[in-house]
Amino acid sequence: MRGRALLLAAALFAAGACNAEQTETPDQVTLTWWDYFDHSPRANDAVDSLLTRYRQDHPDVRIERTSLPRPEFQAKLAEATASGVFPDIAAVDTTDLPRLAEGGALADVTDRFDRWDLADEFLAPVRESVTHGGRVHGVPLRSTTTALVYNRDHFAAAGLTDPPTTWAGLRTAAQALTTADRAGLCFGAKGDDLTVTFLPLLWQAGGDVAGIGDQASLDALAHLDGLVNTDRSTPADALGWTDADARQRFAEGGCAMAVTGPDAIPALNQAGLDWAAAPLPGGAEGGAGQLGGETWVIGRHGHVDRAWDVLTWLAEHPDNVTEFGGGLGALPNRADTVDDLAWQWDPNVAGFTGQLRSARTRTAYGAEYPGISRALATMATRVLTGEQPPDRATADARAEIDRLLR
Repeated sequence: MRGRALLLAAALFAAGACNAEQTETPDQVTLTWWDYFDHSPRANDAVDSLLTRYRQDHPDVRIERTSLPRPEFQAKLAEATASGVFPDIAAVDTTDLPRLAEGGALADVTDRFDRWDLADEFLAPVRESVTHGGRVHGVPLRSTTTALVYNRDHFAAAGLTDPPTTWAGLRTAAQALTTADRAGLCFGAKGDDLTVTFLPLLWQAGGDVAGIGDQASLDALAHLDGLVNTDRSTPADALGWTDADARQRFAEGGCAMAVTGPDAIPALNQAGLDWAAAPLPGGAEGGAGQLGGETWVIGRHGHVDRAWDVLTWLAEHPDNVTEFGGGLGALPNRADTVDDLAWQWDPNVAGFTGQLRSARTRTAYGAEYPGISRALATMATRVLTGEQPPDRATADARAEIDRLLR
């Protein structure tokens, strides 16, 4: 009997020791991470730096990162959503969030987000960008918006000083800045880039997608048509340009002004231009811009708690500002960071941040945004090429958008 008691005591001691060891040294957890930031060495290095810093503070968590070109990334997300094998963490475009949420791929983090100390600090459009169907499905990552960038030397040569603040002022300035070898204003007008250019004009005119065909949408189209076809301040070639193309032409001196985002800052600085950024000129209803960027999402069937810890740490840690700002070209998207000097990673950040305050998110258009974008881009293209008059083009777009929103 005594021998059995000793054996039982030894067994209990061993079990207790084993539990103590597990508490002090937890098993390592492996999280899968997907993104598409390999398109830029600067952005790619920034993400690697963020993850390295996290691993150093959390040796019990291993993060396996996969970074793919955007088209491959989109295809991989679609496959993962269909198969139910979604990564623990993915950095996705904000416009992808509704579709992924409706596909059942994402964890609902509403309760966690509501308890998070930083939740109320995010600007209203930023919070909206991670919300679908009244539920939160992501953590804000990189927030961007478009603004008007302008060449000070070109302005001085044309006798201009301050950037335009109204539609009428923009057309007047663009005409004055247009020469035989330089366009007054450039912007991306190919595919979704044309939608990104058009939507702020629609909002500035007091309209929205559901009202396509109304006076506001006709005014927005007339403003674009005036720049391209009446004034010829914007080249007709812009219909084949992406945002990157317009940005490059501005950097080369072929445009005096351009509509683009903060990820253009490094290239414009490297070009040696004397340039600045300002909020987009406002329409009849004032200023408005579009919120772009990415959000982190968490796979519904993955390590949700550990993934949440990773993302909130990345968002909260003050040492991460360098990677988010200079590395990813992100704008300060919280009330407690908008005026933080640590976020002024370039003198022109303030010009973009000013636009962020009045930005709206395309996430509000839900899972059908890709189809809505195609309808809007087709509508604007047909008007700018003269293929259809505005009333006919808007009627066709309205029919397609109504079908998508039904």
